[in-house]
Amino acid sequence: MKSQTAGIYTPSWEHHIIAGLNIGGTSPIPLPNTIRKIYSWKPTFAPSLGYELGYRFHEKMAVAIGVGLDYKGMDVKDSVLYFPTVINVTEGGQTGTFEGTFTGRNKTEIRNAYVNIPVSFVFIPDENWRVKAGVYMAWLFSSQFSGNVSNGYIRNGGPTGEKIIVDKAEFDFGDEVRSFDFGVRVAGERRLGKKLNLQAQLNWGLRPVFPSSFKGMDFPMYNIYFQLGVSYKM
Repeated sequence: MKSQTAGIYTPSWEHHIIAGLNIGGTSPIPLPNTIRKIYSWKPTFAPSLGYELGYRFHEKMAVAIGVGLDYKGMDVKDSVLYFPTVINVTEGGQTGTFEGTFTGRNKTEIRNAYVNIPVSFVFIPDENWRVKAGVYMAWLFSSQFSGNVSNGYIRNGGPTGEKIIVDKAEFDFGDEVRSFDFGVRVAGERRLGKKLNLQAQLNWGLRPVFPSSFKGMDFPMYNIYFQLGVSYKM
């Protein structure tokens, strides 16, 4: 608010509850040539709920920090060629683990949940719009990164290894997902009412979700998710 006596802006604290849905994927950038064709991509139900504390130090500027719970996930089906990976093949009641290059069909399901702490600079051009830019830090507390491969074969040990026909095999990399993620975020808010804003936000991870020692894929993957939701001013 502005002081009516001195014409000087008086700093103030702002509190917001933010709820939304995350839509996007955990993906390499760019797609490697070992992924030959994507047959389908489907977002999962991935809600986000958080609290944001802001300090408006100027009529048009503020800083904010928050804490929230973020679910991120997707389902994807594709075909791959000489794709380095690790799979578990079950036959006759026995399970064998093979590490090599797989060619065939792939289905991946991702369901990860994070505790998220965003820090933002907020630009307020007028009372109807807010633009935010900043960074986020996130700690993993639940992870699923699993799926299956089918209708193909794996070269055990590498491209020149023994060819093993794979009708269907499973993989589960959930325990390998890094426990910490960070990235950048940009968001825009449009005022809908006295206390309610519509918010659109992009969160782009900068840290690969798997460590460099991980053998299940030979390229880095990043959390890249668009969030659509609402912000309620308390």
